Amino acid sequence: MPQAALIKNNDGFTLIELMVALIIVAVGMFGVLETVNVSLQHNLKNELRNEAIKVGEQYMAEFRGMNFASIADSYPSANVDRKVRGVSKLYVVERSSQVLARDGALKPTTRQVTVVVKWAFRNLTSQNRVVSVVAQP
Repeated sequence: MPQAALIKNNDGFTLIELMVALIIVAVGMFGVLETVNVSLQHNLKNELRNEAIKVGEQYMAEFRGMNFASIADSYPSANVDRKVRGVSKLYVVERSSQVLARDGALKPTTRQVTVVVKWAFRNLTSQNRVVSVVAQP
């Protein structure tokens, strides 16, 4: 007899069952969308950091290519505008150097040069620091 009762019950889903199923699917989709959003933000953050590294390495290459006598103790900050994913992003570059060693006449023979690149993303300021030692030949 139970099989006969099951065959006659062909009403389908009730409205409540349909609403519960839709809510379960919606919650699952929101979770997937949030995962995509978080991964895109992390990807963009990494791209911004990689661009900052390129900017820092570019300024460090300029430092390393300079004549030793022309390296100053400090430099004014520089604003660098770079495109990341087609959008302009502002990087602030701070350069400095300090004497590490002097010769007998108190003339600098070795300097530590530092390039700091700063940028903001989602109201957080990040920085990348590139440090090198330059010696007089």
